[in-house]
Amino acid sequence: SDLAIGYIEARGGQVCLRTGVESFAPTEIGWQAVAAGQTFASDAIVLALPFEGMAALLPGLPHNAHSEELAARVAQFEHSPITGIHLWLDREVTQLDHAVLLDTTIQWMFNKSRLQPAHRGAEASYLELVVSASRSLVPMSRQQIIDLAMRELALFFPAAASATLLKAAVVKEVRATYSIRPGLDRLRPHAASPWPGVFRAGDWTASGWPATMEG
Repeated sequence: SDLAIGYIEARGGQVCLRTGVESFAPTEIGWQAVAAGQTFASDAIVLALPFEGMAALLPGLPHNAHSEELAARVAQFEHSPITGIHLWLDREVTQLDHAVLLDTTIQWMFNKSRLQPAHRGAEASYLELVVSASRSLVPMSRQQIIDLAMRELALFFPAAASATLLKAAVVKEVRATYSIRPGLDRLRPHAASPWPGVFRAGDWTASGWPATMEG
């Protein structure tokens, strides 16, 4: 936000937007990074990168036993998709603010008509349905997903069966989180890196929290 940028700049910092780091290398006094054709000098670097971004930088960094171990760990991470289904219905189908839905493809219901002040009091009902690890939905069409959502919604909230769907939106984020398979926590690296003055951050690191909750 502008407030955060102003805070940094008022203390002598510089904020460069849309300036992805292409490479960085050690110097006698710290590190030198190249980003968007510019060179930046620093005594420390924080790599707030997804795991595939870390993997892309590794070949150009100094090699040692720890960096080789990091490369082996990063190679075992893969993405897990999340799908959000937004439904606007002509009537209220539930007075719950949110719900966990069991034994169906849909897992979470958030009643935006009750949770968001901008939607309160409207005649239409706005619901968001969320499916984590939604690999089965990725190849499906928008209409197939909407039809599935409406069928499953009616299993929990019968009023949805007689409601008219006014509009809908489907948002697929195929790289939403890392895939949490058994034993993966042992591979999540800590903030310290194999190089002095370089630190890691991100939901895939050993933050003590699962992805989407690390904040």
